[in-house]
Amino acid sequence: MREVLDTRFLIECFVPGEPSLVERASERIRNLRRAGSGIIPTIALAEFFYLVCRRAGRKRAEQCAESLISSGLSLFPLTPRTATLAGSLRCELRDVPMADCIIAATALQVRGKVISDDPHFKRFKKVKVDWI
Repeated sequence: MREVLDTRFLIECFVPGEPSLVERASERIRNLRRAGSGIIPTIALAEFFYLVCRRAGRKRAEQCAESLISSGLSLFPLTPRTATLAGSLRCELRDVPMADCIIAATALQVRGKVISDDPHFKRFKKVKVDWI
């Protein structure tokens, strides 16, 4: 099954935090690269860049983003189909951020699961969610 990586997961891989969580996240990235089943929605890449830039500066954000872009994980762009599906999800759950709706829509399109501990994703009835 394809795994759609949320911003929260990407942060765990690159921003120092709980060592065991960082190690498990890094291992999952390695496995996804080997299997060719990891997907990064471009909206998650944008959020990730912003959060790393805010915490560690632009240079570090550029390094981390380049690492993700060249990692072998698939980047999934915001297409018209994804946008309309995300808009429909947002219409149903108006208090869920649009970026999360786009990530959920991506998971539905690729018949995958979202990798996140963000509680918003559990509110989407048809979206499968997993964490590290």
